Amino acid sequence: MTSPSVPVVTLALDHDRAALAAAARAGEMVRVRRGAYCLPGAVRDDGPGGVPRELRRLALARIRAVSGQLRAEAVFARESAALLLGCRVWSPPTATHVYQRYRPSGRAAADVRRHAWTLTAEEITAVAGIPVTSLVRTVVDCARSMTPLGSLVITDSALGLGLRRETLLDALDRQVDRRGVRRARRVIECADGGAQSAWETWVRYEMLCAGLPRPTTQMEVSTDAGRFHTDLGYERWALGIEFDGRVKYRPGGVRLGHDPATEYMAEKERAEAIRRAGVAVERFTAADRRDVRGLLGRITGHLPPEVVAAARPDPLLRGR
Repeated sequence: MTSPSVPVVTLALDHDRAALAAAARAGEMVRVRRGAYCLPGAVRDDGPGGVPRELRRLALARIRAVSGQLRAEAVFARESAALLLGCRVWSPPTATHVYQRYRPSGRAAADVRRHAWTLTAEEITAVAGIPVTSLVRTVVDCARSMTPLGSLVITDSALGLGLRRETLLDALDRQVDRRGVRRARRVIECADGGAQSAWETWVRYEMLCAGLPRPTTQMEVSTDAGRFHTDLGYERWALGIEFDGRVKYRPGGVRLGHDPATEYMAEKERAEAIRRAGVAVERFTAADRRDVRGLLGRITGHLPPEVVAAARPDPLLRGR
């Protein structure tokens, strides 16, 4: 498992507060939370990933800052732990989650969510010197407390890192507090380590919410130009499903020196080869989130009527 680099943070507790504030006004430092600053290059990203990567780095910098500012023992948890452990997230958390043994004295900061300590020694590890819940405990906590989509993105990512579904289900069964367990079990059962992006998870999530049959992730298609994979698909109905991120069609969008024209031509040749193999492909983008019904209609148009008629929305995946 490869954990992300956590930005170095300068705390006002240890430096001249007025000088740090002046440096932030001048653009020489970035304020990540009250009393905590880092160099602009530690969080800003003008390369591939752009704004989403900046938000992740800011969230990681806040975690580092909170770690240095808290006086009581704490272990970072939930979405914050998922970030530290290298999982994908649907959206970087704006609040930092921690387990603490004791209630804080005084008023807690608005950007810190404190939870009662319920951890065993085996459920605690460390990343970059920061105490954090183990990957198993993190995923179980997220599945119990987050929205189904948010927790499914994290669980997909954790399975992709090598975590076993059975390990998560066993850990879930051992939870003394049963709140959120039923929904968490459903999320874990629906998770798939074959997802390679949060948006791929989103498309599959909408399909599962609607009660459609579970699609195959990274569906293999043999063509006259070689073997390709679609993000999702149904082999039995010769349907491939792809999420197209616009970033790969921008100069340098995927990596430095990335040529969008070359990417476009390669994608076109790949699509033609898949079509010649008799597989239809439906492509979606982030804009389709505004019309989920239309997205589902395009998919169900390729499925047998009896399969569509049998679909029933999954109440455990819908909701908060």
